[in-house]
Amino acid sequence: MTRCANETDTGQGLAWMPPDPFAIRFETPRLVVRGYELGDAEAMFEAVASSREHLLPWMPWAKSGHTDVASSTHYIATQIMALREPAKFNNVGIGIFEKETGRLLGGTGVHGVHRDTASAETGYWLRADAVGKGFCTEATAHVLSWALGEQAAGGLGLRRVVVYCSAKNAASQRIPEKLGLRQEVHQREDYFVPGVGCTDRLGWGVMAEEWDCKKHRRNEPKA
Repeated sequence: MTRCANETDTGQGLAWMPPDPFAIRFETPRLVVRGYELGDAEAMFEAVASSREHLLPWMPWAKSGHTDVASSTHYIATQIMALREPAKFNNVGIGIFEKETGRLLGGTGVHGVHRDTASAETGYWLRADAVGKGFCTEATAHVLSWALGEQAAGGLGLRRVVVYCSAKNAASQRIPEKLGLRQEVHQREDYFVPGVGCTDRLGWGVMAEEWDCKKHRRNEPKA
């Protein structure tokens, strides 16, 4: 997202490849984070429909996406198919479910995968009535452990993950700040938000060697 125009991802460089077979499911103290299934379509539609005003304007897809169960089914099908061809893998959305009830609370995943640098971006969203309970921070910490973890241990084996958001989206900013990620980007008026206009882009990054995938937190700095 912050690359120069002449930086094309040719698949060379580190030539990262995703694990094959590709399966996504891990648990946190309160959550199950997993790939979507077709049976989740109704829950997906309900989660977005009940939270549309809350998700906007920061999640533009919430305006025209998931307008009925059929459109949610289509979205989930595309995420399932994204995992079927590891050689073409570039992004996938996965669900955040409450462990105790099985309720769909929101979504996360990885996107913008760069194989040359073994890096990707992550993001997140939560339904309105799940906000303020630490679910997003908890899920994101474990997503980082999954993304940066070794493939032999069920991770993606990436070496770098980034998070971007608008400087006006205070709630989204708090997640990487709580996790202690390093702020790397502050680009003036580089993030367009429909209905808001051009805003500053903020970005945080974390390297695999900086993240403890067992404790799901940033490594303590060495003395």
